Amino acid sequence: MKKILFTALAIVGFAINTNAQTSYWTFSWPISMGIGSTNEYIAKTSFRGISITGASFITDNISIGGEWSWEVFDEIKRDLPPRSITADGISGDISGTEYRYLNTIPIFVNSHYYMGKNGAFRPYAGLGIGTVYVDQRTDIGFTSIQSNTWRFGVQPEVGVFIPMGLSGVGVSLKAKYRYATKSNEAEALTMFSLGIGFGFMN
Repeated sequence: MKKILFTALAIVGFAINTNAQTSYWTFSWPISMGIGSTNEYIAKTSFRGISITGASFITDNISIGGEWSWEVFDEIKRDLPPRSITADGISGDISGTEYRYLNTIPIFVNSHYYMGKNGAFRPYAGLGIGTVYVDQRTDIGFTSIQSNTWRFGVQPEVGVFIPMGLSGVGVSLKAKYRYATKSNEAEALTMFSLGIGFGFMN
């Protein structure tokens, strides 16, 4: 997984540096929610996080770049049935109020196709591929069950850049679906995210 991370960072750096005069940067606030087994673990919507993307246009309509983001989920679960655990070679059941936490940090190389021209309203669609760091922890009384894993991930995305005046600054709106593979006993991560922020296109 480290090779994926280093390769992703190298490609992003090369893409941005080779054509810096035609670039697009966004800083967004993600509103995220789990899907499937991720939603079963934490159903509460996350309003905590940040997303930064940078891209360079290799043609008038196609960009290559990268994304780094961080989302934080947490939820308290009560009245749950006992769960089986094994610690220090001893197996048993434990029950009680569960405090669940989930942090995700994706690092993606992405490519997008933009409609319209520079300086105008620009809808786009694209795909990101890379790695996702997933920190998942459940606290029950004095017991913590935690896993920290790097996983392969993919992320389809649609969005729009709405310029404001002639400065290259504008509003960035995006919607993303993220999938990160299953790791050991941890289920695959699936989530949907809406991003609201501002961008710079020049």
